[in-house]
Amino acid sequence: MKKINICIAGLGNVGTSLVNSLASSKENIKLKSNIEINILAVSAKNKNKKRDCDISSFKWFDNPLDLLSVKNCDVLVELIGNEKGTSYELVKSALENKINVVSGNKAMIALHGSELFKIADKNNVLFLYEAAVAGGIPIIKTIKDNLFTNKIKKISGILNGTTNYILSTMQQDNLSFDEVLKIAKSKGYTSDQESNLDIGGLDASHKLTILSTISFGAHLDFNINETTGIADIKIQDIKYADQLGYRIKLISETSVIDGKLYAVTSPKLINKNNPIANVNGALNAISIETDQLENLFLEGEGAGGKPTACSVISDIYQIATNSSNYSLGFKSIDLKKFEKFDTLNLESYYYLRIMTKDIPGVLSKITNYFNESNISVEKILQIPDKNNEIIPIIISTHKVKKNALMIAIKKIQALNFVMQNISIIPIDQNF
Repeated sequence: MKKINICIAGLGNVGTSLVNSLASSKENIKLKSNIEINILAVSAKNKNKKRDCDISSFKWFDNPLDLLSVKNCDVLVELIGNEKGTSYELVKSALENKINVVSGNKAMIALHGSELFKIADKNNVLFLYEAAVAGGIPIIKTIKDNLFTNKIKKISGILNGTTNYILSTMQQDNLSFDEVLKIAKSKGYTSDQESNLDIGGLDASHKLTILSTISFGAHLDFNINETTGIADIKIQDIKYADQLGYRIKLISETSVIDGKLYAVTSPKLINKNNPIANVNGALNAISIETDQLENLFLEGEGAGGKPTACSVISDIYQIATNSSNYSLGFKSIDLKKFEKFDTLNLESYYYLRIMTKDIPGVLSKITNYFNESNISVEKILQIPDKNNEIIPIIISTHKVKKNALMIAIKKIQALNFVMQNISIIPIDQNF
């Protein structure tokens, strides 16, 4: 029986679930792997806090950095979650001391991982992070191990459960963004501290940074991302998208176009026939396209204590079996610094909502500007309202380069009968 000793920093939702999962699965792990995972010590902010796990048999440290003094620790599990500060110092010091690390800290990895992975490679230890992307969905190992002979062409999907819950609940219950955000907070899907990261799209972009690296061997560079959140999505947009045959999702996607890295997180209209349009609630879903597989679709719980703890245990098992040489699937020194693809040059279909005064001649003036920019309109919905002086004009376009569209939008926005900022959302018609 091989024994692997671990220390855990952070006993929040995931840390507590990890302790319980290891206790309840102990015999099953032994049976399947001939490995015993043994917790030596733990650290958190408050030893006396009431927790749903038994930590009485473990050494306790108030300062997580003191975990580094524990003898015979094979793996340090970092679940504190801060982008820098103690989390960063703990992980960096553990790797420098030739201790393997498992973490779910996507912000730290996306923003500071480049340095940390180099330290791991230099000291011949692993820094693993399955829990950092899509919770219980084994996306990291799928790309690194199962698809290691495949050339990844594109990764796209829903990487944030909170935003998916908000958008799908707006759709199903006919509620406004603000109303559903309050419900999401009451259910614990987000908090006042986390909501800006979630609804602003930054949490998903942190995860996309990691996926870009392991898919294309890209240097870890969060700044290459282009990010738009969901705060400006109105219930009207949800309804009009439905009439046009789409659902709105916050989609993260990465690919290499013309030798440059395209990494974008933004709301998109998704064809109802596309499986990802029907992923609801707090679930995540990821589509992988390779040179050998047209589409591999993974769906599951993208957050929560138990699913994320499963990913942590999976990483511990990988370290115990020595099944990987490089934490990223590439040598850190071989990672390539890509230029950022200019999305203004990207062709796409678009959804537009233009709020105008209800006066004659509005539509002809708008379409004149489209004609000047050679923008072909696919559908127009003009919705009259006798009780309102401002009405929406909904337009879906054929494929057009974003820079041409923005030239027309700037002219239309300046018209004196346009009363609000024009809503612009890309349309993905794949299914």
